Amino acid sequence: MGLKGLARVSGSKISFPGTMESYRLTYFNKRGGGEIIRLVFVVTSQTFEDERLTSEEWLKRKEEMPMKSLPVLHVKREDKETTFCQSGAIAKYLAKKFGIHGENEDEGLLVDEVYDCVGDVRKSLVQIHFCKDETTKADLQKKLISEVLPNFCQYFQRRKASFGEGGYIVGGKISLADLAVFNMVDSCLEMGLKSLWQPYPELLKHRELIMENEKLSDWLKIRPVTEV
Repeated sequence: MGLKGLARVSGSKISFPGTMESYRLTYFNKRGGGEIIRLVFVVTSQTFEDERLTSEEWLKRKEEMPMKSLPVLHVKREDKETTFCQSGAIAKYLAKKFGIHGENEDEGLLVDEVYDCVGDVRKSLVQIHFCKDETTKADLQKKLISEVLPNFCQYFQRRKASFGEGGYIVGGKISLADLAVFNMVDSCLEMGLKSLWQPYPELLKHRELIMENEKLSDWLKIRPVTEV
């Protein structure tokens, strides 16, 4: 059964039935730092409550959060609920728990390595997006095109060739590494930045492979249309 048949939508929350342990992801009604966590839940067919806060709701609840930031993951076991923060820490924790973090310690290290390399590229993209000084912005864009993206693509190809199978980056099945790369490239395409990736067909081909995952494909059909 696809996600469309399982999803329950209520207001700003989307819930997926599944395991005994209770998970609630709290973030804004956009992709941002919350989407990679959603993708881990979706691809591994795990229960999660997708709680999306408005700006007004966030202001009322900000003081509850460990670092006064989002996303956070609430994990409830029996009558005890614990709240965890930091998108990367949460995604890696869930990937390990649900079996998409490599088959051994070395593969796990590679998954984390790819995840963090993606984070470096995303950091460059965010710097450009929010930069207000046009001269500085132009310099950042030049570095992105001439250094950051070429270096990442070469890294991606080397790691996939050495440690991946069937088009996946680490091992022979989908992992957090694949989801991280997919999420970055897909977000850029959604923002109209296809020209950034056209010189790198291997990354576009990898995106298409990941979109063939039935669970992820179903999620893409039903997820709320929001800003990236």
